Amino acid sequence: MIKLNNNTSHRKNKIIDYVIIGNSAAGTSAAENIRKLDKKGSIIILTSEGYLNYSKPLITYYIAGKVSLERINFKKEEFYKCNNIYLELDSRVKHIDTIKKIVITVSGRKIHFNKLLIANGGKPIIPEIKIRKSSPRKVNNTGRLERNFNDNFISLENLNNIKGIYKLTTLEDAIKIKKYIEEKKIKSVSILGGGLIGLKSAEAFLEVGLKVNIIELSNRIMSATFDKEASDIIENTIESKGSNVFTNDTIEVIYINKKKIISYKLRSGKKVESSLLIIAVGVKPDTSIINDDSIQLSNGITVDNFMRTTQEDVFAAGDVINSYDMVLNKERNIAIWPLAVRQGAVAGINMAGGNKKYCGGFFMNSIEILGIPSISMGMANAENDMQKNVKILKDYNNERNFYKKIIVKEDKIIGVIMIGNIERAGIYAGLIKNKIDVSNIIEDINGEDFGIIQLPLKYRKHMVVGEGIEV
Repeated sequence: MIKLNNNTSHRKNKIIDYVIIGNSAAGTSAAENIRKLDKKGSIIILTSEGYLNYSKPLITYYIAGKVSLERINFKKEEFYKCNNIYLELDSRVKHIDTIKKIVITVSGRKIHFNKLLIANGGKPIIPEIKIRKSSPRKVNNTGRLERNFNDNFISLENLNNIKGIYKLTTLEDAIKIKKYIEEKKIKSVSILGGGLIGLKSAEAFLEVGLKVNIIELSNRIMSATFDKEASDIIENTIESKGSNVFTNDTIEVIYINKKKIISYKLRSGKKVESSLLIIAVGVKPDTSIINDDSIQLSNGITVDNFMRTTQEDVFAAGDVINSYDMVLNKERNIAIWPLAVRQGAVAGINMAGGNKKYCGGFFMNSIEILGIPSISMGMANAENDMQKNVKILKDYNNERNFYKKIIVKEDKIIGVIMIGNIERAGIYAGLIKNKIDVSNIIEDINGEDFGIIQLPLKYRKHMVVGEGIEV
């Protein structure tokens, strides 16, 4: 635990005005916006991690050597001191009693609250994979076989007991992986999962000169956000540098020796030697601290437009919630940093007595593999035969590693994929967000010279004097 101010609001049995679980994008944004309306109310932020805070999108950049630990924080120590916020590190929440308004930590401490924000984010998905010891089991002095990893499965709990197998969702993970690569002089790495986390990991490892093996259960990498043309460009680029992409496959068995990974076997039967494996199948909302039915769950926590849960005085924001997708027109989990910041701000304002609505967002991701930038947003996978009134505009040049796909439905852009050149991504994001009618510029929107000058005059004025474009 660290204390960053002289606030006494953490004292035993004192009711805290605002308790925030989570010290990342949503949690800090909420605290900042609470303080704008309430200068005196007591605020405690609880985090299970041991670091002041850090930008999660930058943890792979740390592995790649592009950013140092000193520059990975998005809020400095002064933020907590100046805003009179009490921050507790290494303080994991075990249980929330929403009726008595008590948060209980793993250490057994009880914190009473008036308002609560749940912003503890997501947790990695660990698939069911057998762990098999490569050497025969020994017989102990009772005449029984000694217990080993045979018949066990990998889990979050036993990851730390096997050297060379890591998840990559926290700064602590990144620090351990970087240290392991340097100490063991690792030359290649296997990544289970070809989604966003897997590709962000690959981006970092390729940057430092490692060969990568990506194993993806689907028929292509980034299948949730890329179509076949986009995936092919990235896959071909990875393979052209001596790395491998195994699609329609997964790991069935991990072999260990002396509690260290030495190889694994794919479902296809192929056996691959490996001294470093990253589990990057994905993340899901961490709702494990919700212990009763007063807070409604549907994959993530259910919230309204004010970030209120179904329990009075309990709010939620960030990767742990389901929120409004303005493109799909439904509630779903969209775990991206900018939306978490916005949701946290809305939650904080309303916790402090304001009246702010969250208008929704849409999925967007960006990666760069071996110098090829890419971005996808909205319903990037929509096709003509999947949706009525959908028009697909494509510009594809495999030799140039260039691809652009614009999806238009009912005269509005609902999805974009850009590979090789993403300079105008912000313009497309603005068109999606503001639901601009593009019927009069439909012939121009996929051209290489498409820019602000082609936009409708009324919208151009909005960009200059209004809120502008948020990327």
